[in-house]
Amino acid sequence: MGTPIVTLTTDWGDAGFFAGMVKGLLYSHIEGLQVVDITHSMEPYNVMTATFVVRQACLGFPAGTVHIIDVATRQPLLCVKARGQYFLCCDNGLPSMAFGNDIEDVRMIAVKSNSFLNFAAYSVFARVAVMLSRGASMDDIGEPTQLAPRTMQNYVIQGDNYRIYVHYIDRYGNAYLGMCYREFEEIRQGRQFVLSVRDLEVTELTTGYYSQHTSSDPRHRLHLTVSATGMLELAIKEGSLAQLVGLRVSESVLLRFR
Repeated sequence: MGTPIVTLTTDWGDAGFFAGMVKGLLYSHIEGLQVVDITHSMEPYNVMTATFVVRQACLGFPAGTVHIIDVATRQPLLCVKARGQYFLCCDNGLPSMAFGNDIEDVRMIAVKSNSFLNFAAYSVFARVAVMLSRGASMDDIGEPTQLAPRTMQNYVIQGDNYRIYVHYIDRYGNAYLGMCYREFEEIRQGRQFVLSVRDLEVTELTTGYYSQHTSSDPRHRLHLTVSATGMLELAIKEGSLAQLVGLRVSESVLLRFR
């Protein structure tokens, strides 16, 4: 890889100094570095949402990219290699759910016993990012280890119905579901469908953030579309689905065919 890239996915928020600390250290030690802020607005300790964001936003970077993921961080601290990229995170379920069979290697980052780990992204992850930028191997990072197996619950089959879980709510109140368009069409097989969200229903798939419904009542403007990442997405034109019905991450919607 030419230009070294380090990305940051965190729950730090935008008001603090944490991002500045980490970036200052990285820029001081990695020549020609490009730092990419994926987001600093993750909900604290929400591993499922962080997993969704990492899967959608990070896997498309070039081989050799280093990703610092600081959400619900705890020991042990890990360096996970997947798709030729390096993910500095912890074994909180995120690496197993985000990378699955793409994982090539996992190392427990060697940390001195007297180290303070209140800000691991700065004291540990940034140091490892510098090492990797200078050509360090996984053997230099730490000993091999195994991840605790965990899978992300996308949907469950209930007879002829499918209960699909909400994985992410964006700032517009749109809900990203745990089923991709390809899976939906394979299951659908040309049949008509009804997708129930609380007491609302949608029966058509649209190609953007619009529908044929022009009602002044936002509850009648609910539609199902496909996100840029290929996932089913529920949205209300010029409105917030999350605010309107109180939908939250980890809740589910019901898909029925007729």
